[in-house]
Amino acid sequence: MSTWLAERKNSLIEKYRSVIREKAIAQAKVEIAMAGKYVTDYDQEQLEVIVKAQEDKIVQKYRNSTFVVLLLVLGIA
Repeated sequence: MSTWLAERKNSLIEKYRSVIREKAIAQAKVEIAMAGKYVTDYDQEQLEVIVKAQEDKIVQKYRNSTFVVLLLVLGIA
């Protein structure tokens, strides 16, 4: 039973990370286009840094949203 739960948890975490990664890649492409550049203007390491920064922004946004909802539910905000 605990093995099944652990596998299920890992599966959900990987799915979550995959969705965030895809959103981050899309946002990174927009950011690059708005800078007047092309994806091919960057090497792999630079693209990875840009995508990682976008991932961090997405995760932070979700954390802030979750925190605000929690405060609202508790009647603090």
